[in-house]
Amino acid sequence: MNFGEAFRIAFNAGSGRKRDESVPDNVEQVGWTYGIIGIAILVVVQGALLFWSAGDLGPAVIRDLAIVAATALAVPFILFAIIASTVGRTARLPAAFLYMGVVFAVLQIVSAVLSNFGSSSSGFLVGILGAVSYLAAKGFLKLSWPVALAIAVVVVIGFMGAGMLLFTLPSGQLFT
Repeated sequence: MNFGEAFRIAFNAGSGRKRDESVPDNVEQVGWTYGIIGIAILVVVQGALLFWSAGDLGPAVIRDLAIVAATALAVPFILFAIIASTVGRTARLPAAFLYMGVVFAVLQIVSAVLSNFGSSSSGFLVGILGAVSYLAAKGFLKLSWPVALAIAVVVVIGFMGAGMLLFTLPSGQLFT
């Protein structure tokens, strides 16, 4: 299996598309190499965006912003890992991590581009984060819609709550 095929399988499962139930989705065939690649894509994009947008702030502020960003973006991955192990679907996690890593990286890039045009897009992007988490919970973990919706809400709360972490870090005093 190559990256393109792994991503196609992950995207088809995570996008919420209707598929023929008689055809297997092959999500379990996506290995951890591709799941780690998805996370690595997200880390590289987030790191590049952090240093590009906050280059003139000091190293302490950049460090604290990196902690907040890592915490906010780790919430869905940790939540999915816990739930997948609880419901016995850990074989589907690598594809979920590939999908979420790439999609969240694209969301971060879109957010950075929109903010350069002076547009505040945080509510829009948080809504998309919730929608992506909902569809991923249904597609990868095979959960019912109420449980998938609860996961999406927890992901959004965790993402937004991680922003409050900045006020507890040393450089957070600059923003008060």
